[in-house]
Amino acid sequence: MPKKIAIDWDEHELRLVAGQVSGSKVKITDAVVIPLDGLNAIETLHKAVKERGLAGTDALIAIGRGYAELRELQLPPVPEEELPDMVRFQAIRSFASAGDSATVDFLVTRRSETGVEMIAAAIGPTKLNEIRKACEACSINANRVSLRPLAAASLYLTQSKLPTQGNLVLVDLLAGDAEIVVARDGKVVFVRTVRMPTELKSRPRALAGELRRSLVACGADGTAERVILWGRQSVHVDDQAMLAEAAGSPVDVIDPFDLVDVDAKVRSELPDHVGRLAPLVGLLAADESHPERLIDFLNPRKRVEEEPNHIKTAVMVAVPALLALVGGYLLYGQLSEMDTRIAELKSANAEMKPAVDAAATSISRTETVDQFLDGDVNWLAEMRRLAKAMPPADKMIVRGITGTTDPRAGGGKLVITAAVTQPAVIDEFERSLRDADHIVVGDGVNESKDKDAYRFGINETVTINPASIRNQRYEGILAALMAATESSSEAEPTSEAETTDEAEPANEADSGSPETTSGPSDPASAPEAETPEAAEAEAEAAEAAEAKPADADPPPEDSPEGDQPTSEQPTDEESAKVEVQA
Repeated sequence: MPKKIAIDWDEHELRLVAGQVSGSKVKITDAVVIPLDGLNAIETLHKAVKERGLAGTDALIAIGRGYAELRELQLPPVPEEELPDMVRFQAIRSFASAGDSATVDFLVTRRSETGVEMIAAAIGPTKLNEIRKACEACSINANRVSLRPLAAASLYLTQSKLPTQGNLVLVDLLAGDAEIVVARDGKVVFVRTVRMPTELKSRPRALAGELRRSLVACGADGTAERVILWGRQSVHVDDQAMLAEAAGSPVDVIDPFDLVDVDAKVRSELPDHVGRLAPLVGLLAADESHPERLIDFLNPRKRVEEEPNHIKTAVMVAVPALLALVGGYLLYGQLSEMDTRIAELKSANAEMKPAVDAAATSISRTETVDQFLDGDVNWLAEMRRLAKAMPPADKMIVRGITGTTDPRAGGGKLVITAAVTQPAVIDEFERSLRDADHIVVGDGVNESKDKDAYRFGINETVTINPASIRNQRYEGILAALMAATESSSEAEPTSEAETTDEAEPANEADSGSPETTSGPSDPASAPEAETPEAAEAEAEAAEAAEAKPADADPPPEDSPEGDQPTSEQPTDEESAKVEVQA
């Protein structure tokens, strides 16, 4: 059976599961959890792949809610083949990061006569390219990029022998988060990821509260027929008791490796927190047998194409081929003319080469300036955006804000130290800050033992995309150029009107009364008395003055005039001035 690997990482650890997959049969051959402890995740992954001889294998990547944006959508009843187009159209309107270049996939949760309900997810091209580049750097082939909670849910819904009817809750405890999935009658209907307290003693109680809120949010009236906690019974004794009390339902602790075939040596070396590997095992199990249960950003759902009509296709191919033969015969006599035209075009291209080289040099210099200016973050705008996005003062207070810029790569980081009254405020705050140009990453929750209302301390890091800084700068430059163009166009009619007003008094002076202009005693006021010799000399002088600029030699290319910028191409200094004005 071909070998595949499933990979997942966050700021705390790197998780990897390798196995042999053939249809619905899966055999786990390796499983490891590597703490990062400040190490680079990509370098650690490259080292792990190299040590285990997994280079060149197909990789299945699991990502959390921090990478993708998730929404519940409701659409009217539509045919199955039209559903992907409608979802993408609705996602562009509903998602903050779902632009024309975003990747959108969905999972239908319920169909009825009144409409279609689904879970839709979108990921920007920047984040998706980061995952692709990470896989290329580690010499592995990325085949899927799927949401982590749905992968773990598919493992239970397809491999477990326990009942799946009614409301079922699956909980996966990671190093700093908890992923909660609610399934109803064998289909996922609700997905949620919550931050967990850093103190281990506070986690069971916080998890129980989040479980109750999740059940109410998905319309389950706060009750569930069964709760599944991924992990080992010996590790999650306290969590199992607290969840059973909170949900009022039986809680089963399931080892994900009990649902698939595992090599004996690998089973003996499994880590304590095996529940964190449930999404990776689910990815391997669903890759070939149940891909419809996943949200996959590398293979999103597309419009179903109709089977082609081979006879119609043959006719459509034969007719153009026949026309092409006839056209080729008719065009044979024009080849010489086309050769001449090609020679003319080559000559024209050669003449344009100096201008193209000059333009390439200008573009290179402009890119250098852009790279320098990409680190110029508009902190006032960022502070204004932060103020608008913050929850009310009775829910959150800010204790400190630190902003730093990256002169080399561009962009910047805004570190916000704050305190909240409830952990749920953290999700609300992160969602309000996160968009296509801002990546929000928190380092967990610190619960204070004081009686202060704001007893949950947080540190949120907002990374500002350098591309957005460049786009804002160019928008300002464009606005300044348009304003300057409008000002010059308004000034031209005014100048023409002033010239006309000055010319009218002169015409009135030239058309004076006969008594004033025809006096023989005033030679200056009698132009008609000019001799023919004087008029001829004046005409020759005018012709010589007009011919002189045309006969003058142009300045050499190495002269200072040749290096001066033209009026149509502003210099770097002028561009910088325009940017400052914007």
